[in-house]
Parts: sequence; C-alpha cells; structure tokens
Amino acid sequence: MLIPLIIDDIVSAVSEFAGDVVSLDPVLLQLTIFALLLGGVFALAALGLTMIFGVMDVVNFAHGMLIVAGMYTVYFVTTTVGINPLAALPIAVVALFALGVVISVTAIEPIIEAPEENQFIVTLGISFILLAAVQIFFTPDPRSIVMDLGRYQLFGAQIPKGQAYALAIAIVAMAALWVFLQRTELGTAIRATADNREGAWYVGIDVPNIDHITVGIGSALAGLAGAAIVIFSPFDPFIGESYLVKAFVIVVLGGLGSLPGAFVGGLIVGAIQVFGGFYLPGTTNEIVIFLLFVLLLYLKPTGLFGERRA
Repeated sequence: MLIPLIIDDIVSAVSEFAGDVVSLDPVLLQLTIFALLLGGVFALAALGLTMIFGVMDVVNFAHGMLIVAGMYTVYFVTTTVGINPLAALPIAVVALFALGVVISVTAIEPIIEAPEENQFIVTLGISFILLAAVQIFFTPDPRSIVMDLGRYQLFGAQIPKGQAYALAIAIVAMAALWVFLQRTELGTAIRATADNREGAWYVGIDVPNIDHITVGIGSALAGLAGAAIVIFSPFDPFIGESYLVKAFVIVVLGGLGSLPGAFVGGLIVGAIQVFGGFYLPGTTNEIVIFLLFVLLLYLKPTGLFGERRA
C-alpha cells in the first residue's frame, strides 16, 4: 500500500519538474545552487569514512560523532577565545587528527585483523563514548554559532555565503587530499597499503603507522566537515547520526573506498534532498534516497566508482 503511494508521489513530482524545465522556471536555478552547496558538504562529510575503509577495510561507525566533535571544537574555541569560527577551522582539523590517532592506537589497531563484527562493536562503542562526553561537557541542548555573512546574487538566485564558504572548504579539502595522496611519499605509502597490505610490509612500509595516519586524516576530514557545517547550521550532540547515515549512503553509492565516488555520491544525495524536498510531500525525499541506495546495491553492489575487492 505504501509503495504505490510513494510511486504516485514520485511520478507527480517528475511531471511537475518536467513542466518547470519546459517553462524554464527560475526556481530550477535556485534549487540547483542549493543542491550543489549541500552536495559538497555531504561529500566532505563522507570523505573521511571512505578513506579509512579504502585503506584499512574498517567501517568507522564513530564517524558521525567525529563530525560532531569538530562542531563542538569550533564552538568551544569560538566562545571561549572569541576568534572567528572560520579561523577556528584549522584548530578543529588538528584536534580531530590527534583524536583519530589516539583512537587508532588504542582501539582500532588491536582489532584490525578481527572479524568485521568486532570492528562494528568497537567503533560503535567509541561513538557512544564521544556522545556521552559531548553531553557531559556541553549538555544536550542545541547550540549555534551561525554566521550572518549575507548572500551573493546570480541571475536572480540567492547564494548564501555561509553555505558557499562551506562548499569552497569542501572542494579545497578534496583537492588537497588528492594532491597529498598522488604527489607525496607518504601519500604513495598510503595508496600502497590500500592496494596490498602484505606487499606494503615486504617493501618496508610501516603499515601500523600508516593506519594511524589514515585514521587521523579521516578524523580530521570529519572534523573539518563539522566545522564547515556550524557556519550555517545549528547543531546538537545527536546530529551526528543523521550525517553518519548519509555518509554511508554516499560512500556506498559512490563505491566504498573511492574518493571521486564520495564526491559524486554527495552531489547525488544533495540533489535528491533539495529537489525532492521541493517537489515531493513531507519527507518522501528521504525515502527516495534509500530506494536509490537499495536499487544500486541490487544492480551494482560495488557502487558507481567501486571495484570488486579480492
């Protein structure tokens, strides 16, 4: 009964969307801009998750709370020291990198060769610990340091500067990560470990150290995503669950371990979120995201850019 209703909503939405395309409705430009802005932030939120899986085959269920930790790091620095939230971004990146290394050394390294369910329990436990710590230090109440930066104008469409800055941060972070992995000796060692961990050992790469650095970088990217989000959105200790779920959908859509896949997956989810939110009733857009997720798992389990792993 529910599926036919959803299909009717989707057919009606597609029909309305096609009508707006034919009439060149100005709202399409506005929606496209919002979809691009949101998709970029989603991609950044998923980047650290897919990197850790790509190198270590570990699905980090603490990723959502690492994003939250980035949010509260910026909040703490901004409210106690009084500096601009944008200037606090590097502090969040460094703090989350250090936190990621500590998590890797103390919790992930001992179970790196354990069955996947052990990794699930450990990383989920880390998530619960971080959630409790945030609530103890900051209370469960919502917080906000949203910056009123104004808007750009583009052919009559509005571009909120806060979201535009977040998108710019996401693009720079993704480009910097690509250059780091492709053009540096450490990045080459990380890629070699991702390709063949045993082979990396034989050629003298310190694989445990690479694992710690990888978790640190993945955590730093999560912290950067959280720091970018607080520029334009309120937050609370529980918001990490929403970003964790979307990050999982994005990395599976794009292909587990694929950085380009994370970017494209983020744009797809952002587009469905924005266009679906406008044309579909209620929260049907969320259902569409998961229908697409299930359909892709059925048709191409490795994701859009993923390769079957040996």
